[in-house]
Amino acid sequence: MTYFKILTRDDNHSLSIKEKLIHALVKAGHCESHTEANIIFFIGGDGTFLRAVQDHVDLLNDVIFVGIHTGTLGFFCEYSDQEINMIVQDIPFLKERAKSYRLIELTLGRKENLRHVYAVNEVRVENPFLTLVTDVEIDQHPLETFRGSGLIVSSTLGSSAYNKSLGGSLIDVQLETLQLTEMATIQNNAYRSLGSSLVLSDNKVITFKGNFDKAIVGYDSNAIHLDSEVHEVRVCLSDKTVRLVHQIRKNYYQTLKQTFVKNK
Repeated sequence: MTYFKILTRDDNHSLSIKEKLIHALVKAGHCESHTEANIIFFIGGDGTFLRAVQDHVDLLNDVIFVGIHTGTLGFFCEYSDQEINMIVQDIPFLKERAKSYRLIELTLGRKENLRHVYAVNEVRVENPFLTLVTDVEIDQHPLETFRGSGLIVSSTLGSSAYNKSLGGSLIDVQLETLQLTEMATIQNNAYRSLGSSLVLSDNKVITFKGNFDKAIVGYDSNAIHLDSEVHEVRVCLSDKTVRLVHQIRKNYYQTLKQTFVKNK
């Protein structure tokens, strides 16, 4: 018997799929539990998955995530809303099909303490009010002084999200990387920065130093408003992982084609 929990996007179609899934799983002898679940089903789109991870960030060692697609983007959703019977049949094999992905770890340096948060896709440092000015270091080696709207650090999973919209590279999910991409950078005779995305190996640490008053740090769908007490923002890949189930019937390149190439 498997203990499961279901998180869903709040729309009528997703809620109806939730009821169908509960009925099918219980009929097959599995049990719904909010405290002992070792499988978390998320119904909706990629945003639903990101919220599910944040809600269970302290339980990631004990659970696997299985996605059912009812949204517009579904990089993390391996099953369609028409495949409930297939999900039930696949229950015995889900654990072995789950792949572990390292989360991004964000550390905010304050004068008195540190704060750690985690993200699946990306971390963004941006200022919607003023030009963001920050020194950028890689493993404590100075890279540039950035001036512009902000910077984004994405994981391999997040390379196809906001990073791609900014002109960053798509990274094969078999690789573990961090990618640094600039947002609306200032490039002129007085100021110059890298001007392109930078793909880094998985052991690198990216540090931003400067005045972060009125700046915002976004991590996936969450945000932290910074102030003058924050003197440093450090980003790296964490040892903490999330386990996401993939179908053997699908591959990453099919998902890329369906999302970005194939006309519906």
